[in-house]
Amino acid sequence: MKDAIQFLKDFVQGKISCKEFEQQLYTNPELEKLLSDSSVSWQKTYLQDTTPFLYLAEQNYTNPNGRLNAQQTVQLFLDKIGIKTTATSQYSNDYNWILSTSPKYIDADLGFIEKHILPEDKNLSKAEQKQHIKQRYAELFRYQTKPPKWIQNPEWPIQNNSPLFFLGQIEIKKCDLFQDDGFIYLFIELKTGTIETIKQLY
Repeated sequence: MKDAIQFLKDFVQGKISCKEFEQQLYTNPELEKLLSDSSVSWQKTYLQDTTPFLYLAEQNYTNPNGRLNAQQTVQLFLDKIGIKTTATSQYSNDYNWILSTSPKYIDADLGFIEKHILPEDKNLSKAEQKQHIKQRYAELFRYQTKPPKWIQNPEWPIQNNSPLFFLGQIEIKKCDLFQDDGFIYLFIELKTGTIETIKQLY
């Protein structure tokens, strides 16, 4: 059990890669037993209806959100059993950097961003990466005249890994059909011509 605890500490500290952690999670019975310990109480946490092991097994380690979730969960587990450890900032930095490069009118899934937006060449400078990302967003998230001005969180629809084309938005003001004012956003799937609408009210 001591080796399993050290393994978890090494993962939180960034000494073990996410890929190696995921492999061990599925193949190391000692790790599964430790992370499934029913004597640890998870009441009033996001783990109260599951176990750390099951939660970690459900994470997607190919995207920054999944990697950060895994690190934070392992750190929380160690804290619960009385072991303090300092986490590497790599996973939170990766997550925050990706969010910071996304236009404010887009809130795409991080898995989509990593697969379709981020450059494959990891040797590019930060400036070159940002230029690539900016270009990819412009290529994929297209609009007629200007991007949507959301009044709530962005909801740009994506179908079959392809963002729909934004046509424009219609203001809802003092309309008998709606209790509140707001906007209807019009998107079109270019191949089929299908229109999709997103409604947001104040």
